Amino acid sequence: MKKPLDFDFTRALARGPVSYDATVGTWWDNQSTDKPHQRAYRHIAECVRDSVRKKGVKSPLIVDYACGSGHFLIELAKLLPEARIVGLDGSKKMLALTMERCARKDVSAEAMPADLAFASAGPQVRLVQTKLPNFKIPQGKADAVAFVFPNIAPAPSDQGLFDRNGYLNRADSAVGQMLARFREMDPEDEVTKEKPEFLFDGFMTERVLSRNIRGFLKKGGLWFKVDYANAPRAELSQLSQWRSLFSECALGEAIKEKKAEQLFALRGNDFRRSSVILDVYHQTKDESDKTGGYFVTEFEAV
Repeated sequence: MKKPLDFDFTRALARGPVSYDATVGTWWDNQSTDKPHQRAYRHIAECVRDSVRKKGVKSPLIVDYACGSGHFLIELAKLLPEARIVGLDGSKKMLALTMERCARKDVSAEAMPADLAFASAGPQVRLVQTKLPNFKIPQGKADAVAFVFPNIAPAPSDQGLFDRNGYLNRADSAVGQMLARFREMDPEDEVTKEKPEFLFDGFMTERVLSRNIRGFLKKGGLWFKVDYANAPRAELSQLSQWRSLFSECALGEAIKEKKAEQLFALRGNDFRRSSVILDVYHQTKDESDKTGGYFVTEFEAV
């Protein structure tokens, strides 16, 4: 395995999506080519294939949201040849790498505008360069969306887009502020040291991405969200689970009689131990991020 690049992630990601056309993109492509990542992509693609086929859709349309350099997308194309796959990413560099890999793996792929990418006719893989979130992409067309190891890096200039698409929602904000202020009964269970205002910003930013994903899906469509994790989701504290479900627009219960809008229902979760967790350690340098793996969480659009 190649030695990871050493640089200031916070400073690099502050540049927004263009960071993936530079050092961050080089780092990510380096990480994603190793054997642990390849095994993870295969397992995630199997999860998507099995659930989509259970739905009985003959020619499913699947969106790979922030597809990066294409490893997962190619695994999915091989395991689900009847599917049409739309890869969305803001990085010209990442999409060029995806196109090269598709050609080497004999997967038909073409770069095209978003409105053509969702058509029934065309290559198996359709690649669209776009900043994410993008609420102008055709809505209600996808049978499934995969968001694998999410790490969207919005630029400060993107805040207006987030504000217009749910960041300022009053009911959601009220719940988000409570979840940001709450702390664990046992201080040892607290997983974050961030100030409430930073937690709140993270929650609301992630909710906008979740709203964007829900917009792509048909009613009853599936969303597969793959997160780095130190432990199975079921072992998280109730507060951590509330925070996650809120960020995913899947929190169905009221918090102190206040309820956020629910767009998804949680269907299941599969945890796998894997050294892909070192992706996190390289960024945080926190020793606790050396152990764990990832989990695949499946949601249904409601």
